[in-house]
Order: sequence, then structure tokens, then C-alpha cells
Amino acid sequence: MKRITIILSAISCLLAVSCDKEKKAEEATPAELAVVVENAKDIYESPKNLSVSLNLAVAADPVSEEAYTITLGPKPGLVASYNTAHGTSYESLPSSAYTLSSSTLMLTKYSPKSTAAELRLKGDGCEQDKTYVLPIGIESVQGGTNFHAPDDKAAFIIFKVTAPEQQGSGKSGDPYIIEDLEGFLKIGSMMQDDATTYFKLATDIDFAEVKFTEESPWTPFNYATTDEEVAAAEKRMIDLDGDNHKISNFTGGGALFGVLVGSVQNLTIENADITCSVNNAGATLAGSAGTTASADALVIKNVKVVGSKLTNDYKRSGGLVAWIKGGTVENVDVECTITGIQQNGGLVGRVESGTFINCSASGNITSESYYSGGLVGVAVNIDIKNCHASGNVTGTSGSYTRAGGLIGQIDGSATIENCYATGNVEGTGHMAGGLVGVIAGDDAVINISKSYATGSVTLPHGESGNWAHAGGLIGTLNALNASVTISNCYATGAVLVRRYSSGFVGSIYAKAAKELKITNSYSASDLSGIVVADRCGIVLGLNDGASGTPPTTITCTGFVAWNISDRLFSYAGSVAEDGNYYGKEGTVSQQAAKLNWDTSIWDLSAELPKLK
Repeated sequence: MKRITIILSAISCLLAVSCDKEKKAEEATPAELAVVVENAKDIYESPKNLSVSLNLAVAADPVSEEAYTITLGPKPGLVASYNTAHGTSYESLPSSAYTLSSSTLMLTKYSPKSTAAELRLKGDGCEQDKTYVLPIGIESVQGGTNFHAPDDKAAFIIFKVTAPEQQGSGKSGDPYIIEDLEGFLKIGSMMQDDATTYFKLATDIDFAEVKFTEESPWTPFNYATTDEEVAAAEKRMIDLDGDNHKISNFTGGGALFGVLVGSVQNLTIENADITCSVNNAGATLAGSAGTTASADALVIKNVKVVGSKLTNDYKRSGGLVAWIKGGTVENVDVECTITGIQQNGGLVGRVESGTFINCSASGNITSESYYSGGLVGVAVNIDIKNCHASGNVTGTSGSYTRAGGLIGQIDGSATIENCYATGNVEGTGHMAGGLVGVIAGDDAVINISKSYATGSVTLPHGESGNWAHAGGLIGTLNALNASVTISNCYATGAVLVRRYSSGFVGSIYAKAAKELKITNSYSASDLSGIVVADRCGIVLGLNDGASGTPPTTITCTGFVAWNISDRLFSYAGSVAEDGNYYGKEGTVSQQAAKLNWDTSIWDLSAELPKLK
């Protein structure tokens, strides 16, 4: 009997607690949800050719113990009540005159304010000097029930279109003329949705007197973060003609542009000093450029970056652009020192698909992690001709340096022609090359011709068992079923590592390529700094493709392996010596002549052959 009494008492307590919770829930004050405008103004005014951006959020008072998914939308039915309450006669703002970046906001538990959405007011379909009202209210709330969302808590945005202040119409043949810094700073608001807006500089733009602060930061033109915002930003295209003017002393916390689609030409960016404080903006010109949908969506031509510096705490940094998704870059020279995390390049941090012609990059690159190159950090698919890099590339931490004097890593097909790198490559981890650090594109086709590297490649010796894949020209080939052709190329920089290295191609490692073909090339690299000699060779170091796959077919003809370090021709005889020269008799040029090298390509008058 006593036991039954205890059980009944426990049940009564549980029921009491449950009832108490229900009572508290019923007694909890409902959260009143209101749409608010950050840094709101009584009225927003803008010429019809410009746009105004503001951020909307939903505030809760008191804060709620529930999480809500809130949908916003226009409430034209509230215009009449607003006019009655305020004694006005405003018309509803036409739907063509505004865009909302996202209609769905998230309000988490115990939070006083939700995530934000950008509202752009652009004046399309509006009359000049006429005032309009746009009510934005809450259409639906999901996730809880203890709230109120009254209509009078909508945001009422007052907007008036004023007379144009800018020369030009922004159309092809009649660009907006930028005559001063104030006009330049309006570029972002003048870019039109789903169209190309044309601009032309009429003067140099100097940011020397502009001081961006944490309270008043720089926001890149056409900046976007979410996938939805980026998709919208990529439809705001630009044609910017610098008309051989320069932009100098820019010190914003990110690139000039967040998203750049269109054309930029005839422009110099001078003495930029950028410490990147926003993601997707680690560059001088643009954080993201071009689109994956069209290779014609981006042209950057006749542009220079001079005496500049970039520090980026986010991934992807480029002296010109952080990330090119597709397009053409031609006649561009960049002088920019870069310190970043990963995917860093003197010109571009990451390239999805791009063509580069007559470009150069100088300035040292320091990476806290991996994927860094003197010109490009990572290239998925790239065609590059007549380009060079001269800056040193250094990886300061991590076990995967993956760095190259020209390109850090190639992840797809590539053509490299008439290119060279003269900077030194140094890291704390494995995989580095004087020209290309890693070739890693499965099923890719790689053609490298008439190119060279002269910088040293240094990776730590470490204790016994530590290793590094490094080569004077290519660090490692790690691409299943790829075809790699190297012709009329050379490497002369010293290779200072522990093992698995060479003066030309450091290794074939982890994934067996379909084919490696080398013709009419040479290595005069000093390999005496390689600690474990049985894992190296002048032409190829370790040859260790994936198990269960056919071994890489290696063809090497007309190669001069200049044996100044008493190393093997190739590790374990993986490259046949027939049809090549291995030794140090006479000069490299004399041996190249005996192998019938094409003198329309090579100058054989000096001890070392030079590409004409």
C-alpha cells in the first residue's frame, strides 16, 4: 500500500509539473514581430539612373523562446491606411522599382533580430520628383505560435526619384562619365539589374583622403554572399573603360568589386593596401569575376596593378582577382605582395576556366596553407600563353604546400605555352615545383611547351621517413588517366628536399597517369640537396602510381640530363635513356645540337640553351 501511495504521488508531481509548464506557456507574453530597416531614413532619394540599398530584418519584442522562419513581402493594401494616418497621398511603389534579395528570414530562439535581406530601390517605372511608399510586411511565420505580427508593424519605405546627376546614360556608346571620387563611389548603385552598365573614367581617382573604419567600412561594388545574391549580382554587368587613368591609394577592406561580370580595360590600380575584412573579396579589382555559364562573360584587358599589398584572412587571394569562373585576361601586369590562407596567386587565386595572354605577376606570396602559385593558385581548366611570374612563393604551415612558381595546382586540362617562372618556391610540406606544383586533374589533357623555371624548390628535410615530391619544373603528377605532354622546356633551379624528387618532374604518385611524354627538354638543376638519393632522378623521381591501374606510359626523347649532382637519369630506370643524353661532357647546348633540337625554337649559342 505504501508503494502504491508513492507511485501515485510521483504521478501527481509529474502532472503538476506538466500543467505548470503549460500554464507558463499560456502566460508567456507573445513576441511582437516587426519589420525594421537598419539605419533607416525618413525618405530615400535617388536619381533614376542610380539605386539605393537598405537592409530589412524582423525584430522580436520581447524575445521569443521559439525559432521562426519568416516570409516577407510587399503589402500594397496598407498604402491607403498609411496615407490616412499620415495625411499623405503617396502611391504604391511599382514592383519594377525594387528587388528583395531574399523573402525568407530566420529568427532564432532568444534572438532580438532575424537575419537580414537587401532591398534595392532603383526607380524603374517611377516619375521624377514623385514620392512613393512601399510597405513590406510579414506574409507568414512558421516554427511557433506564440507571436503577433500586426500590419502596423510593417516597414513603410518612402522613396522619391530625383533628377539625374550623372553625365551619360550608361548605355553602349554613351557611358556614364566618372569625373571625381564622389562619382566613382556611386558605381555600385548605378549598376542595373539584368543589363550591362557602361562607365568611363575622365580623371584619376585618388583615395588618399578616404579613411574606411570599422564603423564605416568599405563594401565592394556589387557585393554578394549567398548563392541567391551571387546569381543576381552576376546579372548586373559592367563595362568599365579606365581610359588609361589610375585608381590610387585604395585601402578598403576588400576588392573594388565583389562580383564582376563584363569588361574592364585600360586601367591602373596603384598603391592599394588591402586588409580583407569580408569573404569573397581578397583581391584589388574583384573578389569573383566571370561566370561558369559563358567564357565570354568576362574580359580584363590592358590593366596594371602597381606597388600594391594584400592581406587576406579568408581563402582565395589574387593580386587582380580572387576567383575567375570563366573569361579572358590579356595584357595584364600585377605587382602585388600577398599574404593569405590558401588558393593564392600573384594574378588570380582560383581559376575555374580561363584564358590568359601576355600577363605577368611579381611580388612575393606567403600562404598559411596550400595551393599557391606565382601567377595562379589553383587552375581547374586554363589556357595560358606568353605569361610569367617572378615572385617567391612560400608556404608557412601545413603538410601540403602544393605550390608552384607559376601555378600551384592544375585540377583539369591545361595548355601552357611560352611561359616561365623565376621565383623560388619554398614550403613546410610536400609537393612543389619550379613551374607547376601539382598536376591533379583526372582524365585531363595537359600540354606544356616552350616554358621554363629557374627558381629553386625547397621543402624541409625533416627526420628519416619524411618525404616531399618536388621537381625543378613539375612537383608531382597525381592525375588518374591523364595525358601530359612536355616539349621544349627546361629547369635550372636547385632542388633541396628529402626524397621523391628530380630536376624536372618530381614524381608520379598515388594515381597512375595514362601517359607522360617529354621531348627536346633539359634539366640543369643542382640536385645535391636531395637527402635520399635512391628516390630521385634527373628526369623523374619516384614512379609510384595507384595499385590496380596500368602503369604510366613514359616516353622521353631528346632530353639532356645534365648530371652535375651525380644523380640517376631516373629513379629505378623508369625512363629509358635511349635517344637522350645523360652526363656532363661539353655543354648542354652541344648535346642538344647532337640531339637535333629545332634551332628555330632554341638558341644554342651559349652553354645553356635558351628559348627564342
